[in-house]
Amino acid sequence: MNKGIVSRMWFWVLLGSGLALLWGSRLAWSGAPAVEQKPKPAAPVKKPAPPQASLKIVSPKPNATVSGQVLVQVQMEVVPAGAVPPKQMFAGLGGPPWVPLQQQKDLWEGKLDSSLVPNGLQQLRIVTEISRVRAAAPVQLDNPLRIWFADLHSHTSYSDGVFFPADAYHYARQTAKLDVFALTDHLESLDDAEWLDTREAAWKANQMGQFVALVGLEWSKQWGHLCIYDPPTYRWPSDPQQFYKALVEAKVVAKFNHPGDGTVSHSGLAYSEIADQAVQLMEVRNPQEELAYRRALRLGWHLAPDGSTDTHQAKWGALNTWTAILAPGLSPRNILDALANRRCYSTQDRNCQVLFTVNGAPMGSILTTPIPKVLIRLQIEDPDPNDAIGAVELYEDDRLLQTIPANHRQLAWEKSLATTPGKHYYWFKVLQADKNTIWTAPVWVNVAP
Repeated sequence: MNKGIVSRMWFWVLLGSGLALLWGSRLAWSGAPAVEQKPKPAAPVKKPAPPQASLKIVSPKPNATVSGQVLVQVQMEVVPAGAVPPKQMFAGLGGPPWVPLQQQKDLWEGKLDSSLVPNGLQQLRIVTEISRVRAAAPVQLDNPLRIWFADLHSHTSYSDGVFFPADAYHYARQTAKLDVFALTDHLESLDDAEWLDTREAAWKANQMGQFVALVGLEWSKQWGHLCIYDPPTYRWPSDPQQFYKALVEAKVVAKFNHPGDGTVSHSGLAYSEIADQAVQLMEVRNPQEELAYRRALRLGWHLAPDGSTDTHQAKWGALNTWTAILAPGLSPRNILDALANRRCYSTQDRNCQVLFTVNGAPMGSILTTPIPKVLIRLQIEDPDPNDAIGAVELYEDDRLLQTIPANHRQLAWEKSLATTPGKHYYWFKVLQADKNTIWTAPVWVNVAP
């Protein structure tokens, strides 16, 4: 082949390769630039936490049993160099009420009313304006139970009643002179604005130690009606079984409303374990509803009788039945705890006080540990000079065990029972001379062989 031709061929091959390399470079330049591999930055050095003061609870001692006004004393135990000591300190028993402590030389001191908190084991908590400076200690609360009168079923114009929540709470406290009042409009009738207004009115009406305003709802189906207390929402399942499950999950208190004689409403009070966990109360205000209550107890329900009025008028709490609640003091925590544990009775007398225990446990208690014997104590006192107790009926299960005659305003009675081994429940019906009736919650026991 001609050398000139070969030379020209090599020229074009080399030129093409150069152009290809140049074009490839241009493509690389015109695309996304290559990521520059930078060394990873060193992990930031954690600064040591600033020094903090530490607290020591001087009084009450851990695990102490306390009641009434409790003196709380806290010592600033250690204040490291550079630490900022707190300027404010508060004490509470697992929550409200919170009371401020005042600095007295080397101690912070204040008094806390333990009767506003449920009895039993509680955490005494000390908090300051510095989030990490706090302290806690367990204490046992043991305050005597007192009786508070309530109406736990009522309505306003937000469902099928009259006027508004603020009016209802004001009337219940100022005119009806109640200790506790719950508004329970039909949840199917409410909208968001009305639900918000109901909760705001209750919040404003509450006054610690003087008046408890509860928020409630009435779940209303053809199957049956129930009240719910302190609910987180006004939207609940329509199916009864799903409703029971939702009540248990929400840990709210619930009540069977106007059950008739118990054979039709609420599926004839058909028993289930989940339903028994969900519902704590039943309206018992007349002989017919007493039949429903006794039927429920026979079927295995653990319920306390309630005397709410279900008023649709502007007479909230001023009609003819009430619920008497046993709690150490007047606070929302105490009242809800008492209702959850069935410590209440239904009464047609506005101020008759009834205290009933089995082996020291108050009405509403479920004693699961086997007991060797049953010791019942009953105290009744009516402050009205013209009232008198006609008779008192003691029931073992659904059987009238004994009638206790009486013809005065006070009664103190006790009896030790020799009964058959196994599970039983005991409750009283108080018959007053003026025909008013009182139904107590039972105490459930397990008698050892």
